[in-house]
Amino acid sequence: MNRAIEIGLTLILFGTAVAFGGVEKLASSLLETGVFSLLLVFLIVRARQGKARLFLPAWTAFFVLWVLLQLIPLPGSWILALSPFRATDPHLTGGTSASQVWGILSISAHATLLDLVKFLAYLAAFLLAASLFDSGKSRSILPRALLWLGCSEAVYGIYQFLTGSRKILNFTKLYDVGVATGTYINRNHFAGLLELTTPFALAAAFYSFQRWTEGRHGMSEESARESYFFQFLFYLFLTLLMVVAAFLSGSRMGVFGLLFSILFVALLAQFKTRRKAWLVGLFIFSVCIAGYALWIGINPLVTRFTQMRSAPSIEMAGRTAIWNDSLSQFRASPIVGTGLGTFSLGQRRFQRSQVDLLVDHVHDDYLEIATETGLLGAVLLFLPILYLLYRMIVAFLADGRHYRRAITLGCIGSTFAILLHSVTDFNLEIPTNALIFALVLGIGYKAACIELREERRVAQETGTFT
Repeated sequence: MNRAIEIGLTLILFGTAVAFGGVEKLASSLLETGVFSLLLVFLIVRARQGKARLFLPAWTAFFVLWVLLQLIPLPGSWILALSPFRATDPHLTGGTSASQVWGILSISAHATLLDLVKFLAYLAAFLLAASLFDSGKSRSILPRALLWLGCSEAVYGIYQFLTGSRKILNFTKLYDVGVATGTYINRNHFAGLLELTTPFALAAAFYSFQRWTEGRHGMSEESARESYFFQFLFYLFLTLLMVVAAFLSGSRMGVFGLLFSILFVALLAQFKTRRKAWLVGLFIFSVCIAGYALWIGINPLVTRFTQMRSAPSIEMAGRTAIWNDSLSQFRASPIVGTGLGTFSLGQRRFQRSQVDLLVDHVHDDYLEIATETGLLGAVLLFLPILYLLYRMIVAFLADGRHYRRAITLGCIGSTFAILLHSVTDFNLEIPTNALIFALVLGIGYKAACIELREERRVAQETGTFT
């Protein structure tokens, strides 16, 4: 049954990715329905087996409770004290004394409730990943699904660029024409998907490298070692393929985040293996990237970067204006925010630029969450993620099991890259990317926290703990 649920999650991943990253309401609704259905089936099966234990950390409940607080009716005087933004609401300030009027902190209960359901779907995916992943019994489907999703999107993106196709399947692109976008509308979100999945290709290369170099040298294992060597080269090629696709997307922060993540992951792996052969492989990998630059050319990407040094481009000027307006919105209610999912509604009162356009996202995941849930909400959401990243790094360096530490390495690279990219974009608002991130965190939590904790407990009980 566990394998069937993993297959179900894989189908949801690929289905929503093909549906433009799940940005359409129907696709996102099917994503949520599918994940909740799989969780229900999982809980029913676990209950029948008498296994009631769930791998859901307590800190995940704090953010949910904080959002629920935004939906609970409170006295008007409390609301005005907690959220100065609501002081402009005539329902709370006009005619009747504020102490006699009750209301909620969110400026739109409907929008907050919809986004809360979406967040709970991602939380359900986290729970499923943390419960289904088991490094001891078999190779999990989920990490492989992430790897092949990234590869398939990369191949399609490269095809778009080389053929000059203006199509996403049967849909004609209106924006980001002439660059790789895969099945996504926006180049940056396509790069975000590659950031989330490419580290698993490099992690697979690292796993094969470990088995190739650390195996015994008996004659019976020579063929197996040779197989691992070719797997190492194959996964390095897949990594290169996805990096090339990121270059062809022309996403500046996407390329920067991906390369920085690969460098970070590669250095961690070198610190763990301390073998020159790994450095040689990375050197060859770097030469291949340089060869690509000389063969195909990176003029589109170079042009995108040079725009930052010249007169501000329309895109950068627009983002800067949005950030300034969003900071004004945040300062109006820094404690509790305007309500999860209400950024677009709240922004209308502070929008001083591009007033003829509807600004629905900040182009900064951290700032958007802060405007919607306040500084405390942003801390409750992102601080545990940063702590989990730290725990994964520590676990990777201490783990002695080849497969698990390779998977942990992939989770580290994926998390590091998307957190870096989130400074200048809203990848976590794209359903497929957010779902992938939830799965990555769930796998990383199981590998770096739960399994190691269980092993230490068993070792203490058996007296083998050191």
